[in-house]
Amino acid sequence: QKWADLSEGDYGAALLNDCKYGHDTRDNVMRLSLLRAPKSPDPTADVNKIHRFTYALAPHAGDWRSGVVRQGYELNVPLTARTAKAANGGAPAARSFFAVSGDNVILDTVKKAEDDAAIIVRLYEAHGARGTRTLTTTLPIRRAELTNLMEKPEQDLPVKNGSIELPFTPFQIQTVKLWF
Repeated sequence: QKWADLSEGDYGAALLNDCKYGHDTRDNVMRLSLLRAPKSPDPTADVNKIHRFTYALAPHAGDWRSGVVRQGYELNVPLTARTAKAANGGAPAARSFFAVSGDNVILDTVKKAEDDAAIIVRLYEAHGARGTRTLTTTLPIRRAELTNLMEKPEQDLPVKNGSIELPFTPFQIQTVKLWF
């Protein structure tokens, strides 16, 4: 719900936004609904209120799979830089904790598990494609497990040199539980 796209085979335009869920397209016109107009349960839901939102028009080559998902995330979850100190007091080296192979799988969530000290990593396939992708971490994984969305165990996952192979079907969500 971060974007809508209107594309032909080799070019198009995406309408990105940070908080609106109503889009419609007719012929070559894309619209973004800024206010709701419900009659029930609250007939004055969006009336006489201040509304703040950000939107952007993003022309692109190719179809929506050529970077629109990433642009939607960049608008909604902008990169935040913070200064940190290394253990020796100098500037820390650059470090990435997680990486995923391929452009079509999005690492959406990294959070503490609900029931224990493990870490949950949630990924999804964003382009409607199938294939195997590799989740890699620089953290010392002791054990990995595939879970359902409620973080209940489904199967153990083999870990090799900090990497886990994950098969994806179109638009599939995968939840991985990691112990360090």
